[in-house]
Amino acid sequence: MTELNPIELTLLTGLIEKYPTFKAHLDILKVSSRKSTGTGLLVTFEYENSELEWDETNALFSNEENIEIKKLKKGLNYVIDITMGKIETLEFSTYDEKWDGVIGDYKLVDKISYPEK
Repeated sequence: MTELNPIELTLLTGLIEKYPTFKAHLDILKVSSRKSTGTGLLVTFEYENSELEWDETNALFSNEENIEIKKLKKGLNYVIDITMGKIETLEFSTYDEKWDGVIGDYKLVDKISYPEK
């Protein structure tokens, strides 16, 4: 398991700002894997030494931000999957551009403007 990187931490902080009940998760959440899909990146999380009680929350969360990075013309979107009260995955996807899954420097842009294909 590895630590959260800056963009993962930023996006999860956005989730916590809207849903403060997930704040306690941040200290024990670790990355179990990061897998490039060619047009996206799937980050899978695990909890370390958790004594939290899980509820029945099932949700997909996105703050409707676009993520601008130098390698992509149209940027990235993302969604955080919460299953049975646990933050399970963070999935980044491009707008049909090939991508190596490396983010590097990024900028969050408020509200997604869906690009033309």
